[in-house]
Amino acid sequence: MTRRRRRTCPRPDAPVALPDDDDILSEILLRLPPLPSSLPRASLVCKRWCRLVAAPHFRRSFRARHRKLPLIGFFDDFVGSTFFSSVLGPPDLIPGKRFSPPIRDDKGGCQPDKWWIFGCRHGLVLLYNRAQKEIVLWDPPTGDHRRVAVPPEYDYEEKMIWNGAVLCAAAGGRSHVHGGFNSCPFKVAVVGVASNYTEVFACIYSWETGEWSDLVSATVPFVAYCVIHPGVLVGNAIYWMPIGEGWGIVEFDLDSHNLAVIEWPSGAIVSGNGTSRIIVTEDGGLGLATLSSHMLKMWVRKVCSEGVAKWVLQKSHELQKILGQRSGAEVILGYADDINVMLLWIDGRIWVLQLDSLQCTKLWETNIICRNHPYATIYDSGI
Repeated sequence: MTRRRRRTCPRPDAPVALPDDDDILSEILLRLPPLPSSLPRASLVCKRWCRLVAAPHFRRSFRARHRKLPLIGFFDDFVGSTFFSSVLGPPDLIPGKRFSPPIRDDKGGCQPDKWWIFGCRHGLVLLYNRAQKEIVLWDPPTGDHRRVAVPPEYDYEEKMIWNGAVLCAAAGGRSHVHGGFNSCPFKVAVVGVASNYTEVFACIYSWETGEWSDLVSATVPFVAYCVIHPGVLVGNAIYWMPIGEGWGIVEFDLDSHNLAVIEWPSGAIVSGNGTSRIIVTEDGGLGLATLSSHMLKMWVRKVCSEGVAKWVLQKSHELQKILGQRSGAEVILGYADDINVMLLWIDGRIWVLQLDSLQCTKLWETNIICRNHPYATIYDSGI
């Protein structure tokens, strides 16, 4: 009689111990995705993890590793106590009331209709108080903000400021990491239209020097009423699109402080101010995106062999292929140059379109068509 051997089950592997070295553990934690819930949830594991992820040098390293900021939501064009909408789901969804803008006056009053939003960049939001002629630069996650008065002669009966742009003076440095007001030398550029509707003007304010530059102006070859779309940063220049009885692009060179008007692409057909946007091309150049006849067309401005810059149609895409469905009514709601993302309203739905990859994400249904300002940042204020 043969005896059967008892089959032995393999012992379960012992749990892998976390490294004792803080530097190694920090390197592991730096690889967490740059989502709002990542660092707060890591901080709840134990006191050691909380100490590591809360350290200022870890925050800087985390931002340096994730240079391409994630899109976390967008701000409506109408400023109010709650005008932020998150595009993320739980646990990364940020309630709109979490970002309360600094729009109350010294007496505690609030007049939202006097406030304009000029756009978002580098995690900051640029606001303008039309009544008080005051620029406000706001960091929504921390609530920190800076105010500066606009010289009266820059916005009065003969001239009217219509838009602006915030930028970091050190943005061109590869080693620079965008952070708060103490780590970044920010500048604000504003653009406006003269009362004769044939001239645009611009100037820039530096938080380092505390001074406004002189106004520079340029003649527009058509009647221009306003500049409603946020400025787009391409290289070391800001570009705006005047709206009126014609089409063109205003270029504000940040080095020379020169203002010039660039002609519109001859083949770019637009049916309204919601069907075109200035964009940044794949190689970092000046581009233009237009929506027409269910087609997304991308134009790029190139310098030819004769040294003359001209517009060239680079790509044409059928919206049906991008969305995976047929499209009807189409409107561009907003664009963010720092992440190259566009917000679209198509047939009662809001879509997020990543222009680099043409990946499209459907958000929610709405019948409200309103200009929006995509907002990208590393939100780590929950620790």
